[in-house]
Amino acid sequence: MSTLDTASLDPLFAPFERYLSAERRYSVHTTAAYLSDLTRFAEFWQQHARAPLSAAALGTIRPADLRAFLAFERREGKARTTLQRRMASVRAWFGFLERTGEMQSNPAALVSTPKLGIRLPRAPTEEETARILDAPLSMEPLNGRQLPPWAEERDRAILELLYGSGLRVGEVCALNRQDIDLDNQEARVSGKGGKERIAPLTRPSVLALRRYLALRETEPLSRQPREPLFIGVNNTPGDRRLNPRQIQRLLQGLRRRLGLPEKITPHALRHAFATHLLQAGADLRSIQELLGHASLSTTQRYAHLDVQSLSRVYDQAHPHAGTARRMPA
Repeated sequence: MSTLDTASLDPLFAPFERYLSAERRYSVHTTAAYLSDLTRFAEFWQQHARAPLSAAALGTIRPADLRAFLAFERREGKARTTLQRRMASVRAWFGFLERTGEMQSNPAALVSTPKLGIRLPRAPTEEETARILDAPLSMEPLNGRQLPPWAEERDRAILELLYGSGLRVGEVCALNRQDIDLDNQEARVSGKGGKERIAPLTRPSVLALRRYLALRETEPLSRQPREPLFIGVNNTPGDRRLNPRQIQRLLQGLRRRLGLPEKITPHALRHAFATHLLQAGADLRSIQELLGHASLSTTQRYAHLDVQSLSRVYDQAHPHAGTARRMPA
């Protein structure tokens, strides 16, 4: 693609960026992903229309142009997930411009995107999850510094919250000390879009949190209005909050030490939480509330995958399954 003058795009994208961060309360990373997709479209438009993307050009964009954008991305070898995300970003931007009067209509509303199959990371089995939760946690020095006594209990509490309460890794990192009510065994969680919910805490979570907080009393408070619950060992005093990448490294280290065959991520433990609840007989509405899903259709993916796993067991175990399931209707 031709060289793009990204500075010229600021007047076009800046209001949308403020809308995402201030009104929709999207994270910095999510907002950056939207802008990255829009920049990609601007690069395509400059080549496709032989002119920079500008306010004057907005009224000339047609559904056929957006289909050409998807076709170009497909020829570039982009995955279906990328194509869908690109179009979702463009559609959201055009929708914002339509609401603010910058565009008469949203051309992306008439463009369909490739359908995605149901894809979720494989959830660890109950046996694998138990091994993860019960495993000794590494207390090896980090960057030459001996870990404080509270670090092991911090990591234990984090693992329990990911699986026991089904929290997203970002939700775990965003927890503040005042969000935790250990007496009532619950946590106030700020989910996607700033939507709050109350998440129950398991008994192992409460015990680990009590031990962690008791040991952490030796740490000076950061004097922030909202004191982070989980802090990093080497984080600076002005930014003590643990970040998702540090939790991902914790899971990677555990996977290697336990010899687990597949990648174990914080989100995989959240999937295990939902899958194991479903297999134990919990209803989808309850799981939806616990996960903080805005739509039941998102939660239903777990039910679909569970049926698939049961079908595989049936096909492998039942003596007549191999022929019966292939019989014509």
